[in-house]
Amino acid sequence: MNALAVVAALALSMAGFVALALSLDRHHADLHGRGSVPAPAAVLRLRAAGALALALAWSVHIGADGWPLGTVSWLGTLTASAFAVVMGLCYAPRLVQRLLPGMAGVGVAALAGARLFAG
Repeated sequence: MNALAVVAALALSMAGFVALALSLDRHHADLHGRGSVPAPAAVLRLRAAGALALALAWSVHIGADGWPLGTVSWLGTLTASAFAVVMGLCYAPRLVQRLLPGMAGVGVAALAGARLFAG
């Protein structure tokens, strides 16, 4: 697995977990004040974006390592990115929210670069 594919998978996984976390009432209230709940349409968009980002990260691993090893390495990436997102939400939730578009952009750009340089 080349370096761009690793960056793409990690950034997409982190973006996916941040989107899924921001769709929850608790994390939304942490950012927008106690008692605040996200709009139902926003919840659906964030959950769909999170699932799509995690699926793209899985496809990066499968494309690089095949089904069996790609799935195992994807689970490792999920573990690392989930830990980073949880720590970020504990100590700097507003920063994590601001980094979401950037992480998604880096992931997509690295994915495009990995595909371009792969062959």
